[in-house]
Amino acid sequence: MQAILAKHGRSLDNVIELAVDENALVSRITGRFSCADRSAGYHDLHLQPVDPDRCERCDSTTFARRADDTEETVRTRLIEYRAKTEPILEYYAGQDVLARVDGMSDMRTTSAAIETIIVR
Repeated sequence: MQAILAKHGRSLDNVIELAVDENALVSRITGRFSCADRSAGYHDLHLQPVDPDRCERCDSTTFARRADDTEETVRTRLIEYRAKTEPILEYYAGQDVLARVDGMSDMRTTSAAIETIIVR
């Protein structure tokens, strides 16, 4: 990887890992849904439409979930992630470019932490 980057006059300064609780991640992913035209996203636990039968943005009465947002699919993805990505993270930790960010924080806090890493 470094040889390819060097060939193009670039370097890898940061690798950022978002650390998350896997059970919470499964809940986040499997709970999401959107209106039929995807103008608004919702969640079973965190963001439901005021009227459960009507989208607040487009007035649609049809909601959908991604077919691959099932618990089984998400857990399979996590197994694959651990098998393929964790060894790479160990490598970058040894290169002193790996930073871990709490991915369970709210979006503003997580974004700020990432920005701090990138601009240092």
